[in-house]
Amino acid sequence: MTRRLGRDLDKRRLSINHVPSNPNMEYFLDTAVEKAKKQFRGAQAPIACIEAVRASVQKPYHHGIEKERQLFLSLWATGQPQAQQYAFFSERNVGKWTHPSGGRWDNVKPKPVRTAAVIGLGTMGRGIVTSLAKANIPVIALEQDAQQLETGKKAVNALLEREAEKLVKQGLTPAATLASVCFTLDFAELSAVDLVIEAVYENMKLKKEIFSKLSSVCKPDAFLCTNTSGLDIDEIASVTNHPDLVIGTHFFSPANIMRLLEVVRGHQTSLTTIATAMNLGKILGKVAVLVGNCPLFVGNRLLGPYLEQANYLLEDGCYPEDVDKVLEDFGFAMGPFRMMDLAGLDVGWRSRMEKGLTGNKVPPGTPARQRQGYRYSPLPDMLCEIGRYGQKAGKGWYQYEKPGGRFAQPDPWVKDFLQKYRETHQIRPRPVNPELILERCLYALINEGFRVLEDGIASGPEDIDVIYNNGYGFPKHRGGIMYHASTLGVAKVLDVLDTYYRENPDVPSMKPAFLLKKLAAVGGPPLKEWRTQVGSLVNKL
Repeated sequence: MTRRLGRDLDKRRLSINHVPSNPNMEYFLDTAVEKAKKQFRGAQAPIACIEAVRASVQKPYHHGIEKERQLFLSLWATGQPQAQQYAFFSERNVGKWTHPSGGRWDNVKPKPVRTAAVIGLGTMGRGIVTSLAKANIPVIALEQDAQQLETGKKAVNALLEREAEKLVKQGLTPAATLASVCFTLDFAELSAVDLVIEAVYENMKLKKEIFSKLSSVCKPDAFLCTNTSGLDIDEIASVTNHPDLVIGTHFFSPANIMRLLEVVRGHQTSLTTIATAMNLGKILGKVAVLVGNCPLFVGNRLLGPYLEQANYLLEDGCYPEDVDKVLEDFGFAMGPFRMMDLAGLDVGWRSRMEKGLTGNKVPPGTPARQRQGYRYSPLPDMLCEIGRYGQKAGKGWYQYEKPGGRFAQPDPWVKDFLQKYRETHQIRPRPVNPELILERCLYALINEGFRVLEDGIASGPEDIDVIYNNGYGFPKHRGGIMYHASTLGVAKVLDVLDTYYRENPDVPSMKPAFLLKKLAAVGGPPLKEWRTQVGSLVNKL
C-alpha cells in the first residue's frame, strides 16, 4: 500500500529538478513578505508559505521539501496553528450549544423567510438590504420621507450593481441570483412579509414607535428584528402583540461585507424565533452568535473597558499613535484610536449626553478627575466639543487629508492638547512601555469577558472569541480573547488585574471578576477542558 501511494505521488509530482532562476523572483518574494507582514500582523503562517515557495524555486526538490518540513515544525512551536484551529471550530460550534436561557434552539426547526423588509436606509440598512438581496430574499425597503428614500435607493442600487458585476465575472446571471428590492414610504406594504429588520438610529423612543406600528401592520406570525447595537430588546418587545417573535439582529458595518451577526434573545423570545434568526444568519453567509440581553450585549460591552484604558493611557503620558502601534503589532486590525476615528467619536458622545454621562463638566485633575467616585476621562468629549469627530470631519485623534479621508496621520495639535491637559490638571506622566499598554488594554477585555460569562450573557468563552475575531479585528492567529487568556494563564491575568486595581481602586472595570478568581483557585483549565470547566463554574455561581 505504501509503495503504491509513493508511485501515485510520483505521478503527480511536476518536477524534481531545480527551477531555472528568474532575476525578478527574489524581489517578488521579498515584496510578498512585506505585504504579508502588513496584512497579517504577527501571523507567521503567511510568511512561512512564502518562504516555502522561495525554497521551491531556489533549492532542489528534496531540499525544498526539507525546508517546508522545518517551517511547519517552527510554526507548530509558536502555538498559532492550534489557536487558528480553535478559532475555526469555534465558528462551527457556536450554532450547536444549549444557551443559558434553556432549551436547545438548534434542535428547533426554523421558519422559512421567503420575503423580508428593512426599515431605515442609512449605512447599516443599505448593507442589510444588499445582504438579503444577495441571498435571493426579496426585500421591501422603507424610509420615513421621499428624500431619504431616494438617497437610500441610489446607494442600494449602487451596491447591487457592484454585486451584479462580480456575478457576471463569475459567469453567473445576476437576475437569477439577486432578489428584487422594492422601495416604499408606506408601512402597509409590509403586511405580508415573513420578517422585518429595523435599522434606524439608536433611539429607544423611535424604535418603540416603529415596533408598535409593525405589530399592528404585519401578519401575526411575522418575526420582528431590531439592529440595535445595545438597547434593551425586552423594552422594544414590550410594545408589540407578540414579544416572543421579537429578537435582536446586530449586524456589523458594512453589513454586506462583515461576517459577524450578534443575535440577541429577549426574555420572552421563543426558541423558534431564535432558530429562525440564526438560520437567517447562515443563509446570509454570516457567523451568527446567540447572546443574552444586557446593555451593549457582548461585543460593545467588552469594548467599554478597553477604550476606557486606552483613554487613561493618554492621561498617563502616551499618545494615540503609541497605543495603536502596540495593539496593531499584537495583531489587531486597527488600534483603539484609529477605530474610534473610523466609527465617529460623536456616536459615543451623543449617547453619553443622552444618558447624562459626559464628563465635560467633571473637574479633571487628581483625585478630582472622577465621576461619582469613579475615574472618568473627558478627553473624547473634549474633542467632540470642538468638532473633532474623526475621519468624517477630517480630524479626531488623528488628522486626515480631507473629511472622509482614510489615511491617519499623527496630529501635532493632539500632542500639544494632551500636554496642556496634563499640565493644567497637574497629572504627572507615568513611565509606560509597550508591555504595559498591551496588558492594560487586553486584560480589560479579558476581565469583562469573564463578567459576561458570569452573567450568562454568553454561553461559553468561544462565543466571545468568535464575536471578537469576526467583528472587532482581534487576530485569529491568537485564537480569541478568552483563548488568549487561557494561554497566558488565568493566575497571571488575575495577578496583573489585582495589582492594577489595588493601585487604582477608582477603576472598577479592572476589579478581577469573580469567575476569574474561581478559575484561578482551581488551577485554570487545560485548553481542551476550557469550555466545560468554565460552564461548570458558571452554573455554580
